[in-house]
Amino acid sequence: MRHRFPWQVLPVWVITRLVLFLAATQVIPVGHEGSFEGDVRLYGNWSQILLGGEFPAGDDKWQYPPYAALPMLAPHLLPWSYRIDFYVLALVCDLAILLLLCRFTVKTGGSRTGVWAWTVGAALLGPLLISRYDLMVTLVAVLALTASTDPAVRGALIGFGLAIKVWPVALLTGLRRWRELLTSTASAVVVVALGCGVATLVLPHALDFLTAQQDRGLQIESLTATPFALGRALGWWDGFTTYQHGAMELVGPGVETATLVSVAATPAALVLLAVWWFRAAPTDDTYYDAALTTILFLVVTSRVLSPQYLIWLLGAVAVVLVVRTRQRPAAWLVLVATLLTGIMYPWVEEDYSWSGRLPGTLVLVARNLVFLAAAVVSFVQLWRSTRRPARVTLDPRGSHDSRGSDAENADAGEGLDDLGDGAGRGPRMRVT
Repeated sequence: MRHRFPWQVLPVWVITRLVLFLAATQVIPVGHEGSFEGDVRLYGNWSQILLGGEFPAGDDKWQYPPYAALPMLAPHLLPWSYRIDFYVLALVCDLAILLLLCRFTVKTGGSRTGVWAWTVGAALLGPLLISRYDLMVTLVAVLALTASTDPAVRGALIGFGLAIKVWPVALLTGLRRWRELLTSTASAVVVVALGCGVATLVLPHALDFLTAQQDRGLQIESLTATPFALGRALGWWDGFTTYQHGAMELVGPGVETATLVSVAATPAALVLLAVWWFRAAPTDDTYYDAALTTILFLVVTSRVLSPQYLIWLLGAVAVVLVVRTRQRPAAWLVLVATLLTGIMYPWVEEDYSWSGRLPGTLVLVARNLVFLAAAVVSFVQLWRSTRRPARVTLDPRGSHDSRGSDAENADAGEGLDDLGDGAGRGPRMRVT
């Protein structure tokens, strides 16, 4: 059966993105002037330093791998102001992601829900969507998820994404066969090594990002910071927030311990994924499911949870909704978290970041609880969908036992008809 291209989403995409563009440029007055252009202005300043022949040095806000320079320099190829050029480039990447999802839907005969999840769900973030360079790296990640099943190509794309922003390394988790995993990993390492090596030779300070985040504290929006934010709003905690390292971070009793817990939570989550990896029986959907679960784990355990991280998740959510995997409950929870994030930034940001007022803080708490639920549900569904089936073997009495290998079980299943008696009755079944 031939599947049609979902053209209906294109007018909706055009309308929503036009509104976002007009809001980001303040043609449609939405208040909070400067909230959306602040990072774009920072990218423009960094691009001037990059054009001068070096990476930003001594700037605690620069925490990105070398290829992050590409989306920051690319707006200079367009003829308007840097800010308008950046928005236009972001919209081009946004449209490219949508077209990739449409192509993937047609190719696999998948659900159009994923296409609509990107079209409408990403718009829930508001002008923030086109005001960060995360759209560019999400495009590379969606390419790795949908464009090719060749391990070397997929690994190269993951490596390229990793050299822009580290999180695409999560896409290696779902590679379930050793040869596939080793090929993709080797390809990714080669791309990253070449990229970093060339950048180091061409521009000074290319590898400063490796140590740029070691002094970061606990961002107010992170999951681990939630009890402190709520405690401050209720008058139970006497700490405060301060702007440092490019984010609003907590200062006060218990924060150091919570920061250590958050730092330890990421490797703990990776160990949990490793246990799953060695015990799981892969399916055709495992690659996509594991990508969503791993990105969720990285986000909820991070001591920094910036609103643009939702863009990463929305790319993976759209893919799993196209494929119709068992991750759909987690995907819908991510969309709810996206809506709450769009409300949080910048509309109630003042409440939870500076003043600690209760209304905005409650939105933050609700968003983080939904995030936590999404991560838990995602991992549970990943575990269940790859659980090894009961295995069947023949015992000496002619019954079946569930202790054989998968290959033995298949052979046993194929030979059941031959094992029956003349009346067509097969042997007794015993499942243990």
